Amino acid sequence: MKFIINKQNFLKALSSIEGIISAREIRSSIGNVLIESTSTGIDLTSTDLLMTLKTSVEANVVVPGNVMLPGRMLSSAIRSFRYENIEFTEKNEQVTIHDAENKGKTEIEIMASPADEFQVKVANSNLKFVSLPPTMISEMIDRCVYAIAEDDSRYAFTGLFIESSESRLNVVGTDGRRLSVVSRAIPEQIQIDDGIIVPVKTIRELRKLLTVSDQLSIAVDTEENTVLFQLKDSIFISKLVESKYPDYTQVIPKKSEYAIRLNKEDFRLSIKQASVLAAEPSRQIQLSFEKGQVKIQSSTPDVGRVEDTIACNFEGEPFTIAFNSNFLTDVLSVIKSEQVELQVSSSSAPAVIVDTDDSDFKAVIMPMRF
Repeated sequence: MKFIINKQNFLKALSSIEGIISAREIRSSIGNVLIESTSTGIDLTSTDLLMTLKTSVEANVVVPGNVMLPGRMLSSAIRSFRYENIEFTEKNEQVTIHDAENKGKTEIEIMASPADEFQVKVANSNLKFVSLPPTMISEMIDRCVYAIAEDDSRYAFTGLFIESSESRLNVVGTDGRRLSVVSRAIPEQIQIDDGIIVPVKTIRELRKLLTVSDQLSIAVDTEENTVLFQLKDSIFISKLVESKYPDYTQVIPKKSEYAIRLNKEDFRLSIKQASVLAAEPSRQIQLSFEKGQVKIQSSTPDVGRVEDTIACNFEGEPFTIAFNSNFLTDVLSVIKSEQVELQVSSSSAPAVIVDTDDSDFKAVIMPMRF
């Protein structure tokens, strides 16, 4: 195998798969990158058995072939190279990398493994893909990913729930104490009968890939229990969480006693201020509502307390409700409108935070005892 490739293009392709390459395994599919020649260049494939990413990059292929190399070692070697164009040669399971224009004497040798040891099925060619706007999917991820449980015995909570119905796409994240849901219109319905749960690790990797791709199509392989994302130069495949997602609609209150509007930035800054003295580990702050204002306060025994008051449109009997300050901050960080609406009924009932400029986004937070 032999090809000549631009260093920066090679690095860009390697960087896209680095999030999947294991730092520990270097003598199996995990931790290695499969390099395959094509008619227009080379394909790079990496897997951690949960996720598989195959990306294409232009190169001048002189001698076709396939080879498997330690991924992180290859990235480091290419990154350290001083020259613009690289000549890559493989012979007898040994790869030699040097300057393609013979301007320098640097030569790097890396022991390779046979390509047939890379035992990963990449894609089912019979699947139907649906095109989606990458910016829309990125925004939907951002609005829900913060609510996912990073590590939970309830496997359903460790990923984003995605469902499609009546040409709409719904994305949901929850950890059991908070929930975020966003809905958007899509060109056509994706065939997801009961919805799918995409692991949080996959979601974070997809979000990074979407920053450099202006194309996105999605398909679900029900037989393999995988989801496939076709990007501009890549195909990204992930296993799905094998669990049943709870009926999240039952968590969202159908109506609330109060719909309280607040200036988002004033609210955010007041919460940030109160969180400084919020006691660990609960991070509890209290919101005390009375006519036309809300008092936001927190305290830590033997340390101190903080209190701030901001305006709101509250009308009714005064009451106090407590939340984890981080939960409020996370929601407000993904709301773009100047005003937010806090829908509450009592100090013990779930509260809903609504983006006043986007009725298709809702966040539910369970209050805390105080």
